[in-house]
Amino acid sequence: MGALTTQPADSIAAWDEEEIIRRVVQNLSDAAPAFPEGPGGDCAHLPNTETAGWRISTVDSVILGRHFDAACSGYLAGIKLVNRNLSDLAAAGATPSDGLLSLVMGGEISQAWLLDFAHGVGRAAKAAGLKVVGGDVAQGPAQSFMATLAVQGFAQRVLTRRQAQSGDVVFVTGQLGGSRYGHHLTFTPRLAEGAWLGSQSEVTACTDISDGFSKDLTNLMGPQLNLVLDERMLPVSEAAMALSKADGIPALEHALQDGEDYELLWTAHPSRADWIASQFRLKFPQTTLTCLGTLQVGTGQIISQATGKTLGKKGFKHFG
Repeated sequence: MGALTTQPADSIAAWDEEEIIRRVVQNLSDAAPAFPEGPGGDCAHLPNTETAGWRISTVDSVILGRHFDAACSGYLAGIKLVNRNLSDLAAAGATPSDGLLSLVMGGEISQAWLLDFAHGVGRAAKAAGLKVVGGDVAQGPAQSFMATLAVQGFAQRVLTRRQAQSGDVVFVTGQLGGSRYGHHLTFTPRLAEGAWLGSQSEVTACTDISDGFSKDLTNLMGPQLNLVLDERMLPVSEAAMALSKADGIPALEHALQDGEDYELLWTAHPSRADWIASQFRLKFPQTTLTCLGTLQVGTGQIISQATGKTLGKKGFKHFG
């Protein structure tokens, strides 16, 4: 047994998110079933004993000072909590069902702000057909607020970020970068698109972009695949361009690294990639779709087509 806190070299700050998860799951031992029923993706996939298909479970949080600041309305913070979870369900091709809401907060939190937060949760949940069926409330440190939502849904099949293979073609929806200019609070999860992708056997893997395009793409590829990326094809948002003018960082870097885009990053079997892309565009004409290239056997690298250099696994770093 160890002490709660320790010196920096022995603290969890020395591990990245993947290492933290690996170590925790290892110590859960037999209590953690094997992927995809257990840890390893953004959602757990559990056999549905009542009807065909799978029960999909996920959980996510919003924390004051991390996912929103004190200037954010309770309403938008509540919407963000729900939509972060729904984006994970979308990547699993799932339809939402029910959820449990947990609140940990300091006693100084405004009554009006809390009720505004609940209103945002309720509005976003109702719009998606999600029922909030229970939860928990606990007192936290002064001036703190953390809300966690555990959500369940249903999907026709297992669709995760760990199923991509060499030769698969990579696609991404929407535009990327500059989410801090408001998109991280006002995005719409791609539930309809995700459910449709999940119903298409030609779609081989899928994830949502929360930690940054390059980091989430690396997770999608895994350690045995590469993507040679023509950066000119990357759909850079107007917000990323505006942010670039403000901070001097190239808009492309914002598109690669910023995170909280909540777009879908997915792969399709090479023999059917053109067909599935054309069908997607017919089904969702308001959602832009960009083809980014073909996965190759490799070592988990994103390689610039222009320079031949590795772009690296950049993006949001927990405990960084």
